[in-house]
Amino acid sequence: MKSTRAAILIFCLILASCLASATTIIPLSVEELAGKSTNIFRGNAAETWTAWNPQHTLIYTYTRFQVTKSLKGQAQQTVTIKQIGGRVANTVQKVAGVRHFTPGEQDLLFLQPSKDNDGTFIVTGLMQGNFLVRRAASGQMLVSNGVPEVSKLEVNSGVISGYRGSAMTVDQLESRIRKAVQQ
Repeated sequence: MKSTRAAILIFCLILASCLASATTIIPLSVEELAGKSTNIFRGNAAETWTAWNPQHTLIYTYTRFQVTKSLKGQAQQTVTIKQIGGRVANTVQKVAGVRHFTPGEQDLLFLQPSKDNDGTFIVTGLMQGNFLVRRAASGQMLVSNGVPEVSKLEVNSGVISGYRGSAMTVDQLESRIRKAVQQ
């Protein structure tokens, strides 16, 4: 009986994720993102470009960042991040939940080396490791990794709901990262 219920639950979860037009993620805490990342830094997006992969099946958007503060990993001056999706000529590939960077913006990023061994990095946890930095009207520096078109799966309950991300001050996020990296 338990195995039948489990099978039905799994089937419903798969069906729900297939029917949804959003990307579904299992949420990661800041501490989990820090543990899964080889590099964490705050920096400014300098330039972006797009290109096909060698098989001409996927489009990638590349963004070169100027690192302003390293929180984990080798302190490099520039880092190139690769994200799936983008536009090459008249072809557009979009992945729900991937927020591409805009030159001039500031971000705090959790990264892992790309599996392609091409010297680029990918954002840990899809969009979860991509915190946009902005200045509030109060002058306080805030960060958020929330993006539209993303759902989260609560593993314990099987409930799928909207993912709003985490919002906090830069100081709060950096403090949590420092504590997580020290452990």
